[in-house]
Formats: sequence, C-alpha cells, structure tokens
Amino acid sequence: MDVDVSGWQGLVQEPRPTKTPDLTKAPVSLLFVAADLVARAFAETVGRRYNLTLPEWRCMMVLASRPGLANVEVAEASGVDVMTVSRALRRLEQHRRLERRADPTDKRRITGSLTARGLDLFRTVAASDEFLLGELKSQDRAQLSRYLKSIIASLR
Repeated sequence: MDVDVSGWQGLVQEPRPTKTPDLTKAPVSLLFVAADLVARAFAETVGRRYNLTLPEWRCMMVLASRPGLANVEVAEASGVDVMTVSRALRRLEQHRRLERRADPTDKRRITGSLTARGLDLFRTVAASDEFLLGELKSQDRAQLSRYLKSIIASLR
C-alpha cells in the first residue's frame, strides 16, 4: 500500500539546530583541567622522585595533622574514595611510612599514623609543594584557596 505524503511538506518540522554551549570555558571544566595538570606535575616530579602516588600524598597530608584516623575518616577528610584510601594506606605501610594500630577503645577500628620516616617524607615534600603553584603570586594563591574552600563547602 502506497501512502501519498506529498501534502505533508511543512507539516513535519525538522529539528532546528541549536547552538551547543562551549563548556570548556566553564568553571567546572577549568577545575577538571587544573586538577589534571596539578596531578600530572605531582606524578612527574614528587611522585617519581619519592616513589609516592597522589592518593598516598593526600592521605599523608591528612594524617600529618590528624594522626590516628581510620580509613573512612581519612577518605572523608581527603576527598578520596575509601577503596583508593585503603590501597594508599596499605602502600604507605609497606614502605614503612605509616603505622596501623587497633583502636584501644574499639578493637575493630584500625587507625593510622605516620611513622618518623613518613613524617620526614611529609616535611620534605611539603617544603617543595609550592612549585606546583609557583607561578601564582601569594595574593592569587590566597584568593584561589578561598574560592576552592567555598566550592568544597558547597559540595559537601
């Protein structure tokens, strides 16, 4: 059966092309790019030099100021997922940078603290940490910190 569609012209509307927004200039996209570039710079310099992954470093940053946290607490404080934190802490322990203990008040809870070796490495890396943002003036760095803290607070 043939259908005569000659009178349908103009009745079926073609979808109009819409302008696709350029999200590469959006703040979220810029944050993704900046995070990737900082991670790459870390891996190529600090990571390679000290055999340290970025998740390990993020765990060390938390535990240096807050020793005795459990995996979940390190994950919450660092923004790293629990599985990645578990692997990072295990690797830190293997390299004798971390010591784990059962919590005296709850034997099921295992806490971690940096060893003297871990603290020495932390201090060494922390002293060289500014190279990642070395091109920024101190006032720009302070402003960036305020913006990032605000973003993080709004996302938590």
